[in-house]
Amino acid sequence: MKAGSFKRYILYAVGEVILIVVGVLIAVSLNNSNNFRVKRLQEQQIVVRISNELNAGINRISIFQDRLRRKEEALQSLGPFLRGKVIDDKRSFLEGVILASTFGWEQPPLEQTTFREVLNSGQLGLILDAELRLQLTRFYHFVTQSEERSNLRMSQFPRTAYKLIPREAENELKKSLSEEEISEIVATVLNSDLQSHLISEQNRAKFMIDVRDNMKTESNEPQSKLDARRQPGMLSESNFPSSNSSF
Repeated sequence: MKAGSFKRYILYAVGEVILIVVGVLIAVSLNNSNNFRVKRLQEQQIVVRISNELNAGINRISIFQDRLRRKEEALQSLGPFLRGKVIDDKRSFLEGVILASTFGWEQPPLEQTTFREVLNSGQLGLILDAELRLQLTRFYHFVTQSEERSNLRMSQFPRTAYKLIPREAENELKKSLSEEEISEIVATVLNSDLQSHLISEQNRAKFMIDVRDNMKTESNEPQSKLDARRQPGMLSESNFPSSNSSF
């Protein structure tokens, strides 16, 4: 082989190698870019789902708090009657006992299905904001502990009331009761140990209200960070690759 031909061959071979290397680098770069885009889309799915779930839960807490405050007021108004004050309207008294005994059982917890799903699947790291990941973990741990503490404070007040007063529905006095039957039920209630459980139920009602106030306060920071990471345009259909990128 002549020197000139050999030189051209070497240059051609080197050029081929360079083209192959450049091609591989471009492919790797495109693959990395696509993987990053897929992960950011997955992050957006997670952020939006947790944010929506948390917002819905906090809204339900506000409704729940209103009902808890009515329970607290009913418990407060019952005290004098259970201690001997004359009852003029016996039907209203029994309705008050029923209202005071509401939310006496275990209550539905704050929804955290999405967070638990993401955490248990090892996908929490897809949220790039480390502070947000820590805030969410701490918040839901606080929620779980608070709900457990609330359930540990259940008293015998609602159980006693449930045994003594016939219901039309869960939180409604039986409508067909005669005045004589009403009087008999009131006498039974007053002769029971319901009064001895009044203070513990008042304390639990106050605790549940305070816990939910704290939940709303503690949710502010993670919710603000979730809102800050939301990028609505990223979740348009055109941004998703042909393969399924959901978590």
